[in-house]
Amino acid sequence: MRQSVGYLLILYSLNCFAIDNSNIEFLELSLEELANIEITSVAKKPQKRSQAASSIFVLTQEDIHRSGVTTIADALRLVPGVQVAKLDANKWAISIRGFNDIFSNKLLVLMDGRSVYSPLFGGTYWDAVDTILEDIERIEVIKGSGGTIWGANAVNGVINIITKNAKDTQGGLLSVLVGNEERGKIAMRYGGEITPELNYRVYAKGFEKDEAENGSDDWRMGQAGFRFDAQATAKDKLTLQSDVYIGEEGELAESLDFGTFPSETEVFGVNVLFKWDRAFDDDSNLSFQAYYDRTERERFYLSDIHDTLDVDFQHRFQTFWQQEIIWGLGFRYIDDETTAGTLMSLNPTDRSVRIYSAFIQDEISLIKNRLILTIGSKFEHNSYTGFEYQPSARLLFKINEQHSIWGAVSRSVRVPARVEHDFTLKRKALSSNLNLNVVGSKNFKPEELLAYELGYRFINKAITLDVSLFYNNYNNLRSIEPASIVAGNPSVLPFFVENKLDSEVYGAEVALSWQVMESLRLHGSYSYVQIQSHPLVGSRDTTEERDEGDTPHHQFTIRSLWQPHQDWQVDTTIRYVDMIKEVQSPVTYKPAVKSYVTLDLRLAWQFDKNLEFSLVGHNLLGKHREFRNSIADIQATDVEPSVFFKADFHF
Repeated sequence: MRQSVGYLLILYSLNCFAIDNSNIEFLELSLEELANIEITSVAKKPQKRSQAASSIFVLTQEDIHRSGVTTIADALRLVPGVQVAKLDANKWAISIRGFNDIFSNKLLVLMDGRSVYSPLFGGTYWDAVDTILEDIERIEVIKGSGGTIWGANAVNGVINIITKNAKDTQGGLLSVLVGNEERGKIAMRYGGEITPELNYRVYAKGFEKDEAENGSDDWRMGQAGFRFDAQATAKDKLTLQSDVYIGEEGELAESLDFGTFPSETEVFGVNVLFKWDRAFDDDSNLSFQAYYDRTERERFYLSDIHDTLDVDFQHRFQTFWQQEIIWGLGFRYIDDETTAGTLMSLNPTDRSVRIYSAFIQDEISLIKNRLILTIGSKFEHNSYTGFEYQPSARLLFKINEQHSIWGAVSRSVRVPARVEHDFTLKRKALSSNLNLNVVGSKNFKPEELLAYELGYRFINKAITLDVSLFYNNYNNLRSIEPASIVAGNPSVLPFFVENKLDSEVYGAEVALSWQVMESLRLHGSYSYVQIQSHPLVGSRDTTEERDEGDTPHHQFTIRSLWQPHQDWQVDTTIRYVDMIKEVQSPVTYKPAVKSYVTLDLRLAWQFDKNLEFSLVGHNLLGKHREFRNSIADIQATDVEPSVFFKADFHF
């Protein structure tokens, strides 16, 4: 704590030199401009955020830059209603509206339209979701069901990370960072013009992060990539981009089987994406996208290689009586190879999965630009559960230019992950000498959600307010059911993955922004989530309490963006996160995680138009724990105070 106070005093002292009210420079975007940013994730078409019948939040490049974060995962802490908890230095549990876990399987994450949702466990490996942060244009976060447009697994929300067009990243960038937890980071990017219609950028980055005091979770990663954007004709746009990464990640494993031991995970990935857009006019276009993605992970409990090929076609057009129709087709092929580890094995070890999909959505302007009804459905066929459908209906009413209300009813599904069908997990019981075998089920059914949402939005020059209420009814959720002791082997107690759990989740999210003066903007947000799980008749599952407890009920954030002088920025973020409850059963014990408050500060000096220096402090109120050990026997570590110096040079 004494060290944290020292960090705080250093930053405060430097801030004192920044207080000069001459030459005030405006923030990059006004609140009205932020409210009218064009988004694409809600309806798979460009539309103003203020006209979306959904709980949508947009993280802009300015938000990311002025937060001082070094990862996309940590940037999501700024989004109201998103639960972000750090397990150790290189792993996060991130979810929306409940069921938080290191493998949060009800949240779909996209990178420029490429799905990074893992088909092995479900969820996202956030360590591999990365790029040069300065090249991100915006991150669109849909809170609530997105299955009608994005398909299975977009149950509780969608996070779409959108990078800049190559023509917007001309010239060079060199970014260097050093600190106590961030040992070192260097990022280089250069963009150029081949012809006036063809632009490119290339980049490379690498970093090393320190391990926690009570862990072995150091982290080293390198990544490189390129992007080409071409205006082939007046109507046709082409994009070709690719990334490759390689890294080593430490963790401290702790289990009843092997005790406590340091381990290391090796990761590798490469992807390439092609996209073609043709615009017939402002209200009509078609697009085609294809990508290939390969990921490899070698860890102590299981190793796997995944190859994914995805193609997607979409057509949008206007029709009679103020209607706009969007329809599309898609196909995804996934092939994997797995190798058993110390805890887990899959049978069969290799598997191929095919997913065929189609969707249609009709947006009807019942009263032009005032009352808009959107109806549609996604239809999919997958190799696990066969045919699935995901309809929705959304209604937006603009009372006037400042006030609007919206509501939605949606059905979404989460299809089984590979492990839920084919895995065997071997563990020891907490309070006996029994060995526990948790086994997947070929009969595992999709999890289902029926979601109800209601929202209110207010926008003027000085204030924006978004309020969302939701009630989610889940059926066929995953449960772990004990069976009888194996005959002839009384030391083994088997458990099977089944669908004998229902849940109700309800809550509210509030986001408020206030332009206090031209140089000062305040953001505040609050979210509340309540989960109530109900084992079905005949169920002996003991995991529902974990599902209820892993998500904090209350989260509160206050941010201040202050520009006291045209060359100086002083930014502050305070967050409160509610506790995670204790879980104890014959199978497992998970300790409580206490409520915590964090303070982040950033002081930046624009030396000239091409060179910026910044000093950033994160978690300055002292170390704290944010999550508990994962089901894969990875031990949680403390999040420690971090102070680093960063220099950004544009040339």
